[in-house]
Amino acid sequence: MANPAPLDPAVHTGLRVRNAPDLSMTEGQQVLAVTVHEFSQVAIDCPIVFIKTSDNGQFQPVILLGLAQNENLMLQDGTWLGNYYPGALRLSPFKLIRLDSQSDRVTVGIDTDSKLVNDSEGEALFDGAGELTEFMQNKREQLENYFQQGQITQTFVSLLAEKELLVSQSLTMDIDGVQVRVDGIFLVDEKKLRELSDEDVLDMNRRGFMQAVYAHLISLRQASRLARIKIESKRNSGPSIRGL
Repeated sequence: MANPAPLDPAVHTGLRVRNAPDLSMTEGQQVLAVTVHEFSQVAIDCPIVFIKTSDNGQFQPVILLGLAQNENLMLQDGTWLGNYYPGALRLSPFKLIRLDSQSDRVTVGIDTDSKLVNDSEGEALFDGAGELTEFMQNKREQLENYFQQGQITQTFVSLLAEKELLVSQSLTMDIDGVQVRVDGIFLVDEKKLRELSDEDVLDMNRRGFMQAVYAHLISLRQASRLARIKIESKRNSGPSIRGL
């Protein structure tokens, strides 16, 4: 998402938003951020891996959408191939943003460059009195819940890092006889996971984090699904034979 601007009735009263997942935001995107609360749902669609963010070097859980840079195999001809729409898609073009770098206060931001935003079709953001519409009030509540989930996700990832469970690994698969590697990702080390103390295991279970770890590990099997989609996509885009 581009840098969202604070939602302001003086500026955005005339805007409308189509109430649909913003699939366009994933075009050319190899990964998509998810929260720990979504692991069990996205695990049946895509591999869940961890990357280091470029801005602060912290770990971030993401789903792998493609096997190459700038590749999204989960979006085919404008159709999302997953069973679940991650929160980042459902909530776009909105996002909670901090008012400034020195404050913990947040407000609703909107990406006016999104293809869902226009001035004629969809849900209104403000009523005639300049107050948030019911649609926008519900969206704000969803954003607040998602923001809280993001905070818990940071706690989860920090715990994995503290216990040194995340290790740099690669996913390797065969696509039509060609070895394809996905590098630059981190996975939970199962050996280190088994070596956790009983106290640590109980703590992670109590927080619901152990379930998320297992969902992450199970999700890695979906790498083969991405490979199959890529093979099928290549075959469908091959040269056609025209009749004379």
